[in-house]
Amino acid sequence: HMASQAAAERTAVEMEPLKGEGEAGDDSPRSASTPHKALPPLKPAYKLDMVGVSVLLLLGIWWGPWGDMVLDGIPIPAAKKTLGILFCVSALWATEAVPLYITSLLIPLFTVMSGSLLPPSTECKPGDVACFTKRYTPYPPGVAAKEVCGQFFDPTVLLFMAGFSIGSVLEKQRISNLIASLLLRPFGNKPENVLLGIMSLGCFLSMWISNVPSSVLCVSISLPIIHQLPAGDPYAKALLLGIAFSNNIGGMTTPIASPQNVIAFAACEQVGCELTFTSWMMFSLPFCGVLLLATWALLRYRYPPQMHVLRLTDLTRDQPALKGSQILALTITVTTVLAWALWKPLQLEPLFGSMGIVGLLPVILFFSTGLLDREDFEKGLNWTVLVLIGGGLALGHVMERSYLLHIASSAIVTALSGAGLWVFMGAFAFLMAVVANFISSTVAAIIIIPVVAQVGKKLMKPRAMIIASVIMDSAAMGLPVSSFPNANSFGVKRAAVPEDDEESARVADKGKKPIPGNGASLLEVKDYMVSGGIVTCMALLE
Repeated sequence: HMASQAAAERTAVEMEPLKGEGEAGDDSPRSASTPHKALPPLKPAYKLDMVGVSVLLLLGIWWGPWGDMVLDGIPIPAAKKTLGILFCVSALWATEAVPLYITSLLIPLFTVMSGSLLPPSTECKPGDVACFTKRYTPYPPGVAAKEVCGQFFDPTVLLFMAGFSIGSVLEKQRISNLIASLLLRPFGNKPENVLLGIMSLGCFLSMWISNVPSSVLCVSISLPIIHQLPAGDPYAKALLLGIAFSNNIGGMTTPIASPQNVIAFAACEQVGCELTFTSWMMFSLPFCGVLLLATWALLRYRYPPQMHVLRLTDLTRDQPALKGSQILALTITVTTVLAWALWKPLQLEPLFGSMGIVGLLPVILFFSTGLLDREDFEKGLNWTVLVLIGGGLALGHVMERSYLLHIASSAIVTALSGAGLWVFMGAFAFLMAVVANFISSTVAAIIIIPVVAQVGKKLMKPRAMIIASVIMDSAAMGLPVSSFPNANSFGVKRAAVPEDDEESARVADKGKKPIPGNGASLLEVKDYMVSGGIVTCMALLE
């Protein structure tokens, strides 16, 4: 009876497509014997109100009485239209008035209809009217449609697809149990210690390799733990958010930890302030160590576990010998992770062009060898999350090409003319923290870091301003689309235990999997906006 009761309490968590939004679980602690019930969906009237507010934001910015945004004395209508799209989709993402992935599909629609996509930036000589006209003339709808829709199958999306397929095969072949058994033993059974251990592992790995493989590995380790938690236990959210945030923090620690760090390192050299590997780490290690502990404390407070001791005996006991299918899956996974980690030393870019293309190899091999099947392709690859990421990439692409970010940077410089170092540093750090939530961290660094470097040079403190800005680039964690680790954790879905206690026990007694539920993500957008927003503010204050 005790065994069947314990089995009925568990929540099965699978990597499967998102079937509905706004129905994720309650954060509040509850009795372990109480089965999880999804929150009721938003009321239709509330949804209509939020959609109406979002549309009013869009149309108000597009057709309001204010003029076009200006760059170097030239009005750019596309920038104002892109600002309207940004406010509209941000409101829809924040309120989830419509499913997140449907909001992503609105971005190419609005972009093409409004003529917001401009050609790539070109250098024009002063007085060259033809060049400036071509530079600020929107693409025709046909060209714009092909380019903005291409963002939904960008190599970055393929990278996410590879991460989801690796997570699926490690879970299906029970390799994640083996990894967890090796890495969790030193941390014991206390939830807070296990959380700190997984966060420390994610931070350490992402110091030296891309946060793509490191976050995939950490999520795979956490899934066997989440399987064993009581239904509705907030600790599951603490684990997933801890993995995402710790991998983001790890991306700040070394100059090679992320592309934006490399850009900042090069910018320091260009303005004549030398920055060595050692000097970077002398600052970043204490900073990131304090931020990691503060984040751990925040997650412990916001998502207290229902259990004082985790039931990890099944994970930490000796595992049986590997089967042939497990060896094959592990070989493909390790080879892929090593290719990502040694991307530059092995000089793979001339051959593959992008890490996303390398990510196609495990997807092809997993499915062609039978390690994953058609059902895994439909459910395990999290297509709704991939569409969500594609929308984020499309929005970032339009923001860059419409000169919206250039105009924002120039406006800050003009508005703060004559201000001191701390004012400029705080303003650009805040701008970076906001912008990097919506566009690629690398793109944000490419656009904003050169401006920061030149302003810092005038203030005789370029190194301080560059480091502060690039740190906030990695610290932007307020949305699921803010980074790969954020989206990877958001991709973990729930299959709810049946609502009826007797039915749950009957299913568990027969050894069957719980009846699939609504497939909603364990995490909600508000978890990122609140917890991630607090972490970003802590980084800004620190």
